[in-house]
Amino acid sequence: MSQSVVIYPRPGADPEKDRIEFEGGGHRVTLVAVPDEDEAAPVVAGLVGEGVGLVELCGGFGPVRAAKVIAEVGDRIPVGAIGYGAESLAEISRFHLSFLAGEVQSELFLVLVPGADPERDRIVRERGGGARFTTVAVPDIDAAERVAAQETVGLIELYGGFGADAAARVHAAAGGGTPVGSVVYGIESMDAAAAFRADPS
Repeated sequence: MSQSVVIYPRPGADPEKDRIEFEGGGHRVTLVAVPDEDEAAPVVAGLVGEGVGLVELCGGFGPVRAAKVIAEVGDRIPVGAIGYGAESLAEISRFHLSFLAGEVQSELFLVLVPGADPERDRIVRERGGGARFTTVAVPDIDAAERVAAQETVGLIELYGGFGADAAARVHAAAGGGTPVGSVVYGIESMDAAAAFRADPS
């Protein structure tokens, strides 16, 4: 079974325990929380040792911290990070400013997993003050659009191998006012990421 991981920061997280896992189509996707972005590199290095074949980083990392993870991993596996298109730049800036101001924010992660059932394959975690962190496994872009249309959140991030048009379609499905990010790869990871997607075994 092939394995990929999504790394995201949550204050006080324990990477050994704070995990969400989905399986389908011979593939396992594990979401791993780290206490902060600077703690990600050693965690990712350990996961590579466990057989993980691809890493995706939450949008909170930014290029500087993502570069630290890439440097730690070297050329062993591809590492990608969430990026936001022009249609979401103003919205994601507002999200981060309100987050820094301590305002309540809810987030939705959509993870592409073959054969997933979005009604069953979802984890909702309350974060205090009414904020929610919702992770939903979806089998395809159509299901991602349906879930996005139903949720009221401050941002949406797409993981697991969505195509180039996915962010635009989900952005429209969510009403056009929610920032939507998807994973992009630097030139050092493009070929390896493509090979993993073509033959994840």
